[in-house]
Amino acid sequence: MLHALRTNKKLVLLFFYFIAMQPVIDILTTFSIVQLNTSATVGVIVRMIYMALSALFLLLHWKSSSFAKIASIYLLLWGVFLLAHLGVNFLSKPNFYLMEEVKFLVKLSYFNVVLLNFAFLFSFFSGQKELGKKFFNNVMISSLIIGLVMLVSILTNTSLMSYSWTKVGYTGWFFAGNELGAILAVILPILLYFAIINTTRIKHIYLWVPVILASFSLLMIGTKVGFGAVGITLAIGLASIVFALIKKSENPGNLKISAAFTLALLLVLGAVTPIVPVFQNTYAHIELLENQEQEEAEEQEQEEADGPAESEEVEEEEPNRVSSLMYSSRDRFLYQYKLYYTEAPIEQKIVGMGYGGNFEEKPKMIEMDYSDVFYSTGLIGTILYFLPLLYFAGSVLKKLTRKITMVFQPMYALLISSIILGLGIAHFAGHVFTAPGVSIYLALVIAYLHHHVSKN
Repeated sequence: MLHALRTNKKLVLLFFYFIAMQPVIDILTTFSIVQLNTSATVGVIVRMIYMALSALFLLLHWKSSSFAKIASIYLLLWGVFLLAHLGVNFLSKPNFYLMEEVKFLVKLSYFNVVLLNFAFLFSFFSGQKELGKKFFNNVMISSLIIGLVMLVSILTNTSLMSYSWTKVGYTGWFFAGNELGAILAVILPILLYFAIINTTRIKHIYLWVPVILASFSLLMIGTKVGFGAVGITLAIGLASIVFALIKKSENPGNLKISAAFTLALLLVLGAVTPIVPVFQNTYAHIELLENQEQEEAEEQEQEEADGPAESEEVEEEEPNRVSSLMYSSRDRFLYQYKLYYTEAPIEQKIVGMGYGGNFEEKPKMIEMDYSDVFYSTGLIGTILYFLPLLYFAGSVLKKLTRKITMVFQPMYALLISSIILGLGIAHFAGHVFTAPGVSIYLALVIAYLHHHVSKN
């Protein structure tokens, strides 16, 4: 049976077809949460099976591929670390909930497992299958499903809302607005590149429908991430096309027509900016921060009127309005985690404080992925977690620096912008490394870029 899995070429394609299934899984997850009120969602179960198959596939090719062997050793080391991590937190945390801890660690591990498996698939099977074509086609199908669901749900007034109060935004039939925004932000540059290379005549404007639908969806979510992703992607796309035209480099498609279409989309974005949800939401957030500051000032005045308070040593500076607006008040949770970490024993500083830190009442993540990874897995865990990403980054940069002008061509500019958007969103809004539904797209793009650069 194991030999059949190792040699099964249909399984290789299934790993890529799974990309197109992502929106369907997310819709079923929404149904499980909203209608059935269950946390054991379809998405969690299906993605755990997919991750297990990915890890097993690497292990089965231990002898036939040096990359699979190294990847398998890494995953085994990561597994040993997770066991030590759970043991330390079982003994150290004031509140330890095993299922929540394991669930968080599985979500966190998903990115590296699928990243290593995709990298292996591209390197080992690219000669037998047109995996690059499968990559683009399945991303395209996934984006079309998301875009059409968003459009239909908004038109039929069946969309879920991104926010439960004050702010405005729509998530279609998807439960998590932040995750949906991150997915589309990573996908959009891929869609734009696909449209550019296949547009040879004006009548090929239909190829830009996925770009338009994804951009519309990002704007309607109502987050700063969505709006920024559209503007950045279109600007980089246009700049890379202009660079290619000036250099007169060989590129598939008619770059002049693509430049006109991209510029038109940028102008439309500028025109609709005053009426998109994020514009209203920014002012709503500023008003909220002003109210919070006023309440804090009144409380301080009351305390001063009651009498001098005991002097306390302040270890960290509290968040200000600018940082709260930029991070949507996530900096307040970051401040709390810094306090947790300062008071944590040395063993937790090394292997992390686990899900929610050393909380006393209810666990809450910072929703800034790099900080969440550091505080939850500690110094050793953070280094170990980001080793694969550092390896791929170093490998790609080493090869691209030999032909630096390639970076400014549409293909590389947009692939790199997709990755940078994903990594940037992980810092500012989170829900990338900690969300399997998002991290699979980022892992796929990184693996494809690494393969393409290595091949060329």
